[in-house]
Amino acid sequence: MATSLTPAADAPVSLLAATYLAPCNRPLYEFVAEACGAPELVDGGDWRELEGSGIDIAFVCSPPLIWLGASVEALAAPILTDPRFGGKPLYCSEVVVRRDSRFQSLEDLRGGRWAINEPSSWSGYWVTLNRVGSWDFFGEVIEAGFHEKALQMVASGEIDGAAIDCHVLDVMLRKHPAIAAAVRVVETLGPAPSQPVVVRAGLEAEVKARIRERLLELHDPLMSEFRVEGFAQAPDYSQIAAVVGAGPATNDWR
Repeated sequence: MATSLTPAADAPVSLLAATYLAPCNRPLYEFVAEACGAPELVDGGDWRELEGSGIDIAFVCSPPLIWLGASVEALAAPILTDPRFGGKPLYCSEVVVRRDSRFQSLEDLRGGRWAINEPSSWSGYWVTLNRVGSWDFFGEVIEAGFHEKALQMVASGEIDGAAIDCHVLDVMLRKHPAIAAAVRVVETLGPAPSQPVVVRAGLEAEVKARIRERLLELHDPLMSEFRVEGFAQAPDYSQIAAVVGAGPATNDWR
């Protein structure tokens, strides 16, 4: 049975945390950050700021983990309650279209209007590019900024399809019945290792160890509400590294 946890007496304190992930899950990241000793969670801008901004803990997607190299260290990753992932730190992307559209697969969207969230995202950018080979597969590609916006654009008919992080999709469809009624999933891309919780590499080893320990023991009803069962040791992100390479994407969809 899940029990509510508050920061342990010996938990690291006065740490600064930042989130670079979907705004709809911000309450989850606030809870986790505070439990790890970071009373303040700021909204991150460009992931490159993690190289020297003084942010101690960050919730990021996996491509920036690869690109930042030795600047950060992955400590843990969430285990979603989704039974498809068997209690492992995995997630996937769902190809979403309007419910009343003719599309039945990603292949059907060839030549269509597609939305990415942004080019540092595995689930909303790289997983699709890895599958289709080139953004020329689509007739038009638009940068939405966040998964939530891309999903809203699909629901409204502004674009034909998008790849949405399954975790974000689950939260959004439960919160917004009108969107749930307007869209459907036609294909699943993945799975892949879930997004890491990282710390700056220069943080003291003892502090890193205490944060990792705290993450691995963390359970709470709020986490369950956001479809997170707990955290596991950071998984192997080599499959991500093999796709995203040594540097970030350029605006090659334009």
